[in-house]
Amino acid sequence: MVGRNIIDSQFSNLRIFGWLLLFTVVHFSCATTKKIKDGRTAFQQKQYAVAVDFLLNEVAQKEGTDEYPELAYLLGESYKNLNDSESSLKWYIEAAKNNYGPEAYWEMSYALKKNERYEDAILSFRRLAQMTDRKREIAQEIEKCRQARKWLQVRNNEKYTVEALMLNSTESDYAPALYNGRNLVFTSDRIQESEDVYAWTGNSFSDLYISDIDVYNPVPFDDKINTPFNEGTATFSGDGKQMFFTRCHSEVGDSYCRIYMSRYENGIWSEPVEPMRFEPRVNYGDPVLIENDSVLIFVSNDPKGIGGHDLYYSVLLEDGQWDVPELMPPYLNSIGQERFPTWDQKNVTLYYSSDHFAGLGGLDIFKTTLREDGSWTRPENLLAPINSSEDDYGLIFVEEAFLADHLKSKAFFTSTRGVFGNDDIYTLYEEYPEGEIPVKETEEVIVEAEEEPELPRTYFLRVEVFEKLYAIQDNPNSFVVGSRKMPRASLKIQSEVIDEIFETDANGVLVIPIDSSYSFSLLAGKEGYLNKQESLVISEEDRLDKPDGHVFEKKIVIDRVFEGIEIVIDNIYYDLNKSDIREDAKPALNNIIELMKDNPVVRIELGSHTDCRADDDYNLDLSNRRATSAMEYIIAEGNIDAQRISSIGYGETKLEIACICEECTEEEHQINRRTTFKILR
Repeated sequence: MVGRNIIDSQFSNLRIFGWLLLFTVVHFSCATTKKIKDGRTAFQQKQYAVAVDFLLNEVAQKEGTDEYPELAYLLGESYKNLNDSESSLKWYIEAAKNNYGPEAYWEMSYALKKNERYEDAILSFRRLAQMTDRKREIAQEIEKCRQARKWLQVRNNEKYTVEALMLNSTESDYAPALYNGRNLVFTSDRIQESEDVYAWTGNSFSDLYISDIDVYNPVPFDDKINTPFNEGTATFSGDGKQMFFTRCHSEVGDSYCRIYMSRYENGIWSEPVEPMRFEPRVNYGDPVLIENDSVLIFVSNDPKGIGGHDLYYSVLLEDGQWDVPELMPPYLNSIGQERFPTWDQKNVTLYYSSDHFAGLGGLDIFKTTLREDGSWTRPENLLAPINSSEDDYGLIFVEEAFLADHLKSKAFFTSTRGVFGNDDIYTLYEEYPEGEIPVKETEEVIVEAEEEPELPRTYFLRVEVFEKLYAIQDNPNSFVVGSRKMPRASLKIQSEVIDEIFETDANGVLVIPIDSSYSFSLLAGKEGYLNKQESLVISEEDRLDKPDGHVFEKKIVIDRVFEGIEIVIDNIYYDLNKSDIREDAKPALNNIIELMKDNPVVRIELGSHTDCRADDDYNLDLSNRRATSAMEYIIAEGNIDAQRISSIGYGETKLEIACICEECTEEEHQINRRTTFKILR
């Protein structure tokens, strides 16, 4: 979706079920661009319109060479970002046919789905299943294709008429919003002679436009709001005196999107400001006011969320400030993209689009209703003809007071199903049957509401995997200074109903629904790291005390494999001249047992060191006995295979602190008396 990508071009790289969405951070400049000489460079610079011209020439020259599959794939990616799904499919097929690899099959499968070729998409996903171990996601995608096929066969909303508006241009026009009832404010990147060209699309930078809802005469919205950068997705307060919108720009370096607010005072719009504190290097956009302007809902790709862009909300406080944003319920969000929320005050219903929940192809519009207790109903797909296999989003309904007499309802939304350009704005309306005169009730009619059935609660488990950080990077005996997120870590989850291996996202996070599990075993690991197992037990009382959609959280910290390096086992003490395992030494040895159970292929060597006092032979014998005692405890207590562990006594041959023995302090002697382990695998 070109129009959507204008705003999305500042959003970070995300992979959703193998679909590489190039919502990337751009180095943004209105005045200058790097000299482009080939398709790869143009693609890397996010200049997709430029990339296509280069790549088409290059694939013609390189057909039959080793470079051809990659060039074909880059063409598919470029066309996808320009929202030409038919052309992108052609080149993904070429890349897959020429053995580019699983990534080409991922993209080809999604492109087939977006072109309503569901049977072909299923076959493509099945072929992909033979090339990757991500079988669970593939099975979900195949089921979505089957569901989409059924939905298109039965069009439940044929009472609606869908038409493209005449205000659309040959460029992108999208994200309509209503202003004072009779005006339509929307975003467009239509070419203007006075503006620079945005190399992503080859069009102008996006601005806000305004038009009458019936007589289409679009003009730029306001010079205070529109700038040489990208603006879009506006929302207005009920009195029309306040607006929120998205702006993406930066003076230097990377660009990020932020939400801005402006007030209409004395006939002019004020200089826009950020209404709340936003996290650095995080994107925010698509604002909408709900609940009589007391709550602002928007989207963000904050890594603390579920994944991709998620729905957040902020509440207006009594002092006029906006509260710290909170994540909307997890069952409204997904690991995919949730975008373009809109609000129907009459029916207290939130509309938004998602590309992860079961749908027809790309972004589909869903609805969720706000209950009296403050909770939300589960998202419901609006189906065809509102949704299509392309991207559909930004649904808004016209108030009854502004409807023509012959209309029951009227709405506007955006779709890439394609009539005028890339993203176009459509009207959706329902007419009264011919000859039927609407009857207005003169007396209040009380309709007894049906009691909403109680749905089973769904909870979520959010696991974050971190890596342990040391003061000296390659020295595990230096003190721990903190941790950092571990992307793409493996996570094996076992419970009463789950026994699967998952993968954390780029921020080290995994979120899964947990409908009926109470006790979890979580084993995290990654190549080059030791596995670490944690448990999580959720009591019945904990579950019943939490609302529908509550997220239970768990943090796991894993450690690197420091192969061949002696690591000191803290808190291993022995009585003077003895080798028996004391009670206060057992917890530390039990940690070694857990390490070996979590890592069944690891072999270790236990070492024991003495201080410099006593003679060499005595110290060597004492250290051997102590190392052997520790080894025998681990074998017996942990039921560890004896072939996986060995012991050695070093005596005083490898002193940690080489002080003059008679002058060593007791603290220095204590440091030299140590028990260590070494990974030998």
